[in-house]
Amino acid sequence: MNQKTADSPLVSLVIPVFNSMPYLIETLDAIEQQGLDENQLEVILVNDGSTDGSEKVLADYAEKHPNYRLLNQPNSGGPADPCNKGIAAVTGKYFFVVGSDDVLTENALGDLAAYAEEHDSDIVLARMAGINGRHAPGSMFKATKPDAHLVKDRLFNSLTAIKLFRTDLVTKTGAHNPTHLRIGSDQPFTAACYLVAKKISVRADRPFVMIRKRDDGKNVTSRPRTATEYSDLLTALVDMIIKWSEPGELRDGVLHRPVHGAMRKTLLPRFLDVDEEEQERIVSEMQRVVGPHFNDAVAAHLGSLERVKARLALAGRIEELRALIQWEKDGGKPRLAHDDGGFRLDLPEVLTRQIGVELLRDVKVVGVARLDDVTVEGGVVSLEASGHVRDASVAPDEVVLRMRLRDTEQSTDYPVRNQQSATFDGAPGARFRVELDSCDLNEGVWDLCIVQRFGGDELENRLGRNRSELVTDERRILLDAERGTEIGVAYFTKGYGNLSLDIGYTLLARTGPRAVVVGVLDTGSGRRIALLRASDPESLQITIKQKGGAKGSGEKASIAYLEDGLVAVSVPEGFGNIRVANDQGALVRSLPKASALTGDAPRRVVTPIEPPGLIGTGLRAARGIARRFSIRRPRFLQRH
Repeated sequence: MNQKTADSPLVSLVIPVFNSMPYLIETLDAIEQQGLDENQLEVILVNDGSTDGSEKVLADYAEKHPNYRLLNQPNSGGPADPCNKGIAAVTGKYFFVVGSDDVLTENALGDLAAYAEEHDSDIVLARMAGINGRHAPGSMFKATKPDAHLVKDRLFNSLTAIKLFRTDLVTKTGAHNPTHLRIGSDQPFTAACYLVAKKISVRADRPFVMIRKRDDGKNVTSRPRTATEYSDLLTALVDMIIKWSEPGELRDGVLHRPVHGAMRKTLLPRFLDVDEEEQERIVSEMQRVVGPHFNDAVAAHLGSLERVKARLALAGRIEELRALIQWEKDGGKPRLAHDDGGFRLDLPEVLTRQIGVELLRDVKVVGVARLDDVTVEGGVVSLEASGHVRDASVAPDEVVLRMRLRDTEQSTDYPVRNQQSATFDGAPGARFRVELDSCDLNEGVWDLCIVQRFGGDELENRLGRNRSELVTDERRILLDAERGTEIGVAYFTKGYGNLSLDIGYTLLARTGPRAVVVGVLDTGSGRRIALLRASDPESLQITIKQKGGAKGSGEKASIAYLEDGLVAVSVPEGFGNIRVANDQGALVRSLPKASALTGDAPRRVVTPIEPPGLIGTGLRAARGIARRFSIRRPRFLQRH
């Protein structure tokens, strides 16, 4: 990466400063380790009227480094003006703004600029980490992406200016930090740059900036905000989004940030802290700015109570809005009731009459399905799960498991067993068990869903993503016990992590070891011996897992290799599964009920599968087990 574009540096670093000691020195010292020489990097320091010694430190550093420029000005009262002055002064191809109490990690600017050059990026989001308990945004940093999507990759969740920007974005948009915003002033600036950028990249592979929570609690973002300040931020941000986007799905998606953020927070109980004249001004401004763009897709960004408050505000029904917010301020909790008309917000009768039932039906109904356990024995899949509706005041009338054949209209419902009432975060719901025999399913991929029924209404949710830590994400082979063959696999989908059954391996290739539990022998004294039949058994890694053990937990198994591909595994009391792995993958086998290794005559082992030759080699295998694990042979195993 060579330096310049003509006589300009590659990167300009902008640092607005106001009373940042003692943190400022660490911020400035980190600049030396950015992987850029003096010709590649310019540093613009904007002293916003500091009085704590920061001004002296800045002057000293600027004097020592020819690529540093110091701009001094009287205190402006907020971060917006020094940011604007610093950005206006940059001459680099890219610029980066960092707080005067935050720290760039080693080679951060060099790495980010190289990535932008390689991928022709207009903006590069740099993953952050917190210092001293500071929260760092994370939803947009799931993976490194050279070309990320504003909505799908949640980039609008991060509107801080702590990013690498191509400088000509500012020329194209005239983007700036509104100086009337005490906090959040970088949000309209970043939104404008986002919306005109042709390519936005994300670097999530390591932290590039350490953002700090000050010991003195004087971070500008830690100060309490008023309804007026949130209203002003809402106006500035929505105006910028409307200016630089077209009506449609993208605009509806990016409006999530101001609607779920500034608009929702404006209408919290703090709304009642300003006088009635200011309340009326806020509502009028909200009608002007948000009203023309508030459709069902935008409303979906809000929860049930927030949605009703927004509808009241946008309709100018300020008396009802005040009453609803006062109820909330007095401790009212949003709950969902269900009647013949469907779900509605459950409010006191007086409020319900005042607002009107129909508006209270504009609610967000979120069904929750949780997978607590899954076991596979042969082709039978046994599930323990639960279901409820978030914030509901009623439990479902009925729950069923629905198997849906992917990309078709075909589905099959399975009744649940042992349905019991339970409460989840204050909402009533149900716990239950259900079994399905995968041998009854046609070829294809079957997705598992939980259906909750409330009267004539159904809520359907995929099962698996929300699951207990005890449920491992390993594939579970499905077997036809009568034929002794594999019929498919139970697996968790990539990305969302939901549970599906691939019958006939129509989507997934067969991977991992071939191993079948052919039986379990009870030797007495709390010890059991599981018999596996496997291909190339000596290449396998075999562990045993406790019932209810933590995800990923397991212990190395004590094993013996027998004849005909049989492996004997010692299974102590309390262990219920065997994990078998090779270089191609892993699978978990549940153990069937054990047969006693006692008596005068051999008992047939309980086997979901009867592999050819097992009965004929059973006595030799049992003698080998007895020798390997020092088990006293019952009389039927004695040689005569």
